Amino acid sequence: MDVTSTKRASEVLGSPLMINKLVVKNRVILGPMAVLRPTEDGRPSEQTIAFLRRRAKGGVGLIFVGGSVATERAWNESPFFPNIRFDKEGFIGDLRRLVDAVHEDGASIFAQLFPSFGRMGVPRNGERISAASPKPVVMGAAGFPDHVYVPGGRVTPLPDEATVEDIKALEAAVVASARRARAAGFDGVEIAAHMCYFYSSFLSPLANKRTDEYGGSAENRARALRDVVAAVRTEVGPDYPVGIRMSVNDHMPEGQDAVGFAEVAGHIVSAGVDFVSLTEGNYESMAQNVPSQSGNMLAHGEPQAFRSAIGDVPLFLSSTPEPQQAADAITAGHADATMLARQLLADPDYANKVFSGREGDIVWCDHANSCLRRLMTNIPVQCHKNPEMGSEDSSAKRSTLLQNLFIWAAGNAFLMAIADAAAKAAPKAKR
Repeated sequence: MDVTSTKRASEVLGSPLMINKLVVKNRVILGPMAVLRPTEDGRPSEQTIAFLRRRAKGGVGLIFVGGSVATERAWNESPFFPNIRFDKEGFIGDLRRLVDAVHEDGASIFAQLFPSFGRMGVPRNGERISAASPKPVVMGAAGFPDHVYVPGGRVTPLPDEATVEDIKALEAAVVASARRARAAGFDGVEIAAHMCYFYSSFLSPLANKRTDEYGGSAENRARALRDVVAAVRTEVGPDYPVGIRMSVNDHMPEGQDAVGFAEVAGHIVSAGVDFVSLTEGNYESMAQNVPSQSGNMLAHGEPQAFRSAIGDVPLFLSSTPEPQQAADAITAGHADATMLARQLLADPDYANKVFSGREGDIVWCDHANSCLRRLMTNIPVQCHKNPEMGSEDSSAKRSTLLQNLFIWAAGNAFLMAIADAAAKAAPKAKR
């Protein structure tokens, strides 16, 4: 990339961003990831804090705390664990310690409010899971990401259709968690409505088959999310940043496209949305959700569709690590910031390197997705491109040699094909 282009990327991505009345120092965002390794009871650990501080020192302007839950239901049904808990009054002090540490290193920090795993939930101890409609997730239906092999795919348990009481109970719990997040000093909150999780299941007719006030038209499918946004806005007041994280395209036969999702978003933003984090695909179209090339979302016209539908509400663009590409999208008005995940595992100094014109020094994510395979199997997430990742705090537990061998084998197409064949050839257990 020439000097002019590098300078332009540094200027655009290094410029401040206004979200409601909060000024974020630049436009590089650490997206939410379940890699924070909290304590077994759901408090931020020393590793949680060290991991986030390292990215703040690396120059990101805003950090989203993911791998978190806003309700006891989400804690109990999570497919991965542990999570950071926003549903416990007694944890506010621990959360404040996390916030203060990130602020000390110059970044803003938002809490992701996660109500329920919905179609991805795991029923335990006789408890039910619920979603907009009783429809499971067929993982890998439209393909898995590169180097992720799940022989035969996976079908999640069938959820119950959420009752109105379920919807309102989760809404109240999310509002309470927003209050706790603000009390802990978080600069803003984001309500999760992406992938195949609870609120996401209402947004697309692919997952929402309801015939009541929560199903059918785009306005009805927006209702559950719009109502919780309005309720959170009432709780935190007009000046506190509140946003949503939405999937933008099902990428599935008979699924909803970007224009359809943008129409739904148009019914939600007036309830008090200050930003929209855009997420590509879902668990049924994981190859799109975790791409191996920069700029898929732009090529599909998804931020453009949202911009057309919701006007100047700030949009956060995902999966676009190529700095000039992200900067050009911002300059063109398609988005307002770039939001990265895997790239900031591989190189926590990505932002500072972009701002100082040292793009040639960036350690690039190679999309081998060992981090994703680790996350899917509840093995401590590490990055083979960054040996520091996962042990930013010296006390952090590392994966074992056997676990590392398993992760390597799970990324080998030949070995996984053998495992698939062996599973199909094995005698079926009698029922």
